[in-house]
Amino acid sequence: MLYLLHGWGFNPEVFAHVEAALAPARALRLPGHGGAPFTPGDLDVAVLADHLARRYPEPAAWLGWSLGGMVALALASRHPDCVTRLVLVATPPRFTAAPDWPAGMPEETLADFGANLLADPQGTLKRFLTLQAGVSGKGLVRELLARLQESGAADPRALTEGLAVLRDTDLRDVVPAVRCPTLVIQGEQDRLVSGDAARYLCGHLPQARCAFIGSGHAPFLSAPEAFVAAVQDFLA
Repeated sequence: MLYLLHGWGFNPEVFAHVEAALAPARALRLPGHGGAPFTPGDLDVAVLADHLARRYPEPAAWLGWSLGGMVALALASRHPDCVTRLVLVATPPRFTAAPDWPAGMPEETLADFGANLLADPQGTLKRFLTLQAGVSGKGLVRELLARLQESGAADPRALTEGLAVLRDTDLRDVVPAVRCPTLVIQGEQDRLVSGDAARYLCGHLPQARCAFIGSGHAPFLSAPEAFVAAVQDFLA
């Protein structure tokens, strides 16, 4: 089984057109996203990792995108018996820049994106998806927006908390503790997560390899065939 964890502001429908190709796979909902219940504190990556370990204790492969990747990384470090293989998609160990972490994005950039998402969720998601899918993917964007909307909008409290989690979480200390085979997938045109962050993970995870794909922050949208092939090859 492969469990899929989506990113901040989205829900499992974002994986809809690649989930079948990765079967057996199951996309899960983060708290407060896509109609999932939310209690303040639910999106703390350690809290959420512990919750997932209790709910899905059997050994399995886990794939996480962006915020979902940070949760999957925490899960693999805290509950190694639950994670046989790990796929990190556009996932940095720390999102925002710091004096000792120039690979992160400026905190103001993340804050601006968060403010736009809170003010206009539908419009911001549409612009993001359009940027990822490109001009030729207009049909895909319409389909995904409809699916995301049908699943339910994200709870504004979850969006606010998720933004704080992205801003404040630093998992660099736990990276060496992740012993399972790991695939780090990074889009070469990703404007949110730098290639240096992916290279850091590949250099510090004990059993990691990198796959750089000609895509943006969501390789499963920008380059689905290359994305699926990389994951299938790794899991096989």
